[in-house]
Amino acid sequence: MANQWLRLWHDMPNDPKWRTIARVSGQPIALVQAIYLHLLVDASRNVTRGHVTVTTEDLASALDVTDERVESVLSAMQGRVMDGDRLTGWEARQPLREDVGDPQTGAKSAAQRKRDQRERERANAKKVACHDESRNVTPDKDTDTEVKAPLTPAGEDAAPVTGLFPMHLEWVPDQVQLKARAAMAGLALDLFDREAIAGFVIHHEAKGLAKTEREWLAALVNWVKRDAVQAAARPAAVVSFPGGQRRANGPDFHDTSWRTMTEYDL
Repeated sequence: MANQWLRLWHDMPNDPKWRTIARVSGQPIALVQAIYLHLLVDASRNVTRGHVTVTTEDLASALDVTDERVESVLSAMQGRVMDGDRLTGWEARQPLREDVGDPQTGAKSAAQRKRDQRERERANAKKVACHDESRNVTPDKDTDTEVKAPLTPAGEDAAPVTGLFPMHLEWVPDQVQLKARAAMAGLALDLFDREAIAGFVIHHEAKGLAKTEREWLAALVNWVKRDAVQAAARPAAVVSFPGGQRRANGPDFHDTSWRTMTEYDL
């Protein structure tokens, strides 16, 4: 099947061969280039690509010039851009990869490029669908309305979690993600100590709620932030002692503030 297009190289309009052919043929460069473009299109359409079958008469009619002017240009092109009815340099400038591919260079055929394009479109559509599905996940509100999944122990050989999973006692938050979320919430990373994480894990492990890794990290940050706010709101315990001083060891025998007036003091 004939191609519906062909290639031109960048320096084609200023190729010095056109000036030589124009001088030898006595014709303007514009006519030389116009004839060559017609030859390119004809060679691309032929079953044997690169070979010209267009006649001098057809070229003269297409370009509105005499047959003699076309013939003089075609004659000057021989040995320069033509070899008989074949355009020289065709194989280099119009490679086969545009038609059927080239196994030696790894170039793909038009059909293969189209198949690859469809594969890319299917992959992109799948990505969009997965993204939309992740946006519909119920946000973390620590309620029993969330999706529950069967509890499965996570041992050392467990596969990495990529979606929803229930909290388990071996869960350890990703430190890189936790650091970023703690900084966003204005919390120091040392607040997420072993005791705080253990309390969070034990509380949620018993519920069996299923969340994604990101949702568990967000819930952990909210858990620690709530504890920090509650701790800051609690007033410090103050103990007052008589005389404004704290007794160190036993009673103060020199303290007479405990005495009361009796009949023996009269």
